Amino acid sequence: MPGEFYIKNKKEKSDLTQVISDLAQLEITAGAIKTATDKLAGEAPVTGTTTADWQTGEADVVSIGTVGTRNKLHSLLLSIHNLVGTTITVRLYMQVKGTERKVYEQLFNAATDAPGLWVVNGTVAIHEALRITLQSNNAADNGKAVDYDYMLEAMQ
Repeated sequence: MPGEFYIKNKKEKSDLTQVISDLAQLEITAGAIKTATDKLAGEAPVTGTTTADWQTGEADVVSIGTVGTRNKLHSLLLSIHNLVGTTITVRLYMQVKGTERKVYEQLFNAATDAPGLWVVNGTVAIHEALRITLQSNNAADNGKAVDYDYMLEAMQ
């Protein structure tokens, strides 16, 4: 009969229906675990370049994430290798209770600081768009390219 078998040297039958059911459940659970852990790899890294008049005023470099979507930002790097200003100001903005607020500001010097700025080095959770801006104190920086690179992971 299906689902039954005999153990050698035993006269009673054993029903494997529950064992087969349990194995099927384990297979489903293993599939769910694989799906969940595959998400831990995060999204593909995002890279790009923005050209703006950095000295004329504060200008947007990139916006990360979207309103109402939870993400983990693992890293954000900016490259100021094309700039010559002695004061490069990086600012981050995000909605706080419906109003965009400056949440970070740091000054760098293109002549003495590393050309690659690790602005976010660690994980920060965001649930709104995070806007990154840059401003220089040198008119020679207008029209120059600023590169960016970031790693994002969707939270579910």
